[in-house]
Amino acid sequence: MKKYGFFGGSFNPPTIAHERLAEEIAEKFELDKVYFVPVGNYYNKTDLIDESKRFEMLKSISNDRIDVLDIELNSKKKLLAVDAFDLINNNFSSSENYFILGGDNLEKLPNWKNSDKCLKNNIIAIQRGKKLDNIIAENELLEMNKNKIFEFNTDKLYNYSSTEVRKAIKNKDDEILNKMLNKKVYFYIEKNNLYKGED
Repeated sequence: MKKYGFFGGSFNPPTIAHERLAEEIAEKFELDKVYFVPVGNYYNKTDLIDESKRFEMLKSISNDRIDVLDIELNSKKKLLAVDAFDLINNNFSSSENYFILGGDNLEKLPNWKNSDKCLKNNIIAIQRGKKLDNIIAENELLEMNKNKIFEFNTDKLYNYSSTEVRKAIKNKDDEILNKMLNKKVYFYIEKNNLYKGED
């Protein structure tokens, strides 16, 4: 049976950190592939550029271990996590599926709609700051489902945030951009004049 990971986010834009995390998670958990799953236009986030452009940037960095899935795009409404999980599971019904979340989102998960259904899935949680053992121990629902939660603790500190990238684009800081972005993503941003008009 194939094993796939699904890494949701806005990827606005995708950074080197997203790419490296996906590749390292694929290696650690012996996943055949990790799919980036960008949110659609109805996601309520400031400065979010069009879904088609974010999809194309992710597509440009695809390789044999990472790819991009447009399953949340072209939606007429914002999808909840449970809706996205169901869509993916329905489309990948013959594989073993893992959903990749930051530790901060795992902490919020018990407050999501149908959180108990979300936790029926395999979750790979990326440790960010607070220890995952502590996050799980502090919530009864997480504690009850801890056998479905797998920790990914990277040795490197990936502090390359999309917010910092957008700020660097506005400030024309090529040093930061060359460090934080895949060259193909950087080229796409420049070619399409993206993120230049932000306040």
